[in-house]
Amino acid sequence: MDTLISKLPWIARIPGMDRMRSRPIPALIGVVALLLAVVCGVIALVLHGGSSSGSAVDTHEVVNSAGQYRFEAPDGWTTTQDGRTTTVTSPDKDTVVTLGAGRVGPIPMAGTLFFQEVASHYKNVQVIPPEAKTVGSRTALVYGGVGDNEKNTSIRFLAITVENNPTNYAIAVFTAADSDPKVVLPPVNRIVDSFRPQTGR
Repeated sequence: MDTLISKLPWIARIPGMDRMRSRPIPALIGVVALLLAVVCGVIALVLHGGSSSGSAVDTHEVVNSAGQYRFEAPDGWTTTQDGRTTTVTSPDKDTVVTLGAGRVGPIPMAGTLFFQEVASHYKNVQVIPPEAKTVGSRTALVYGGVGDNEKNTSIRFLAITVENNPTNYAIAVFTAADSDPKVVLPPVNRIVDSFRPQTGR
């Protein structure tokens, strides 16, 4: 099945993720709380800070005809397409955004299943409760989390489900847990905020 979910097993092999230095698994509650606070900050900025922080990012339009959607990719980022799935990779290969077809069904259920699929590729996952967002004119559900990959590298990720009938869209964001939000968020926000189906409202 040509959906973003069907392509998720490659997550552990994201270019650059294997070269990031490993982090010890947090043992103290304070450290875990700090990680969660960082993810909450990422979600809040993706939910509310896209238009201003993304305005300074130079971009070019990318169209996925098979998936019937378009978005703006930051200049200098690598874009590849595989059927309905598009992968956008930062120049340093430390941040990856994937866009494509998601689950069928009501967005609360589809969003939860998408997040569970993303999170299943990590261990010691710390989950942030979902928040609602609007992508274009469409309702979206955003989950966040921090988890360790197979090399014990701590990865911060978002699983975003954008409402569409009959098949929802899915956007996943992966970056190093110690990445600088001021660097990562503007281009990521621009990708997410500019996402638009080619048809429909």
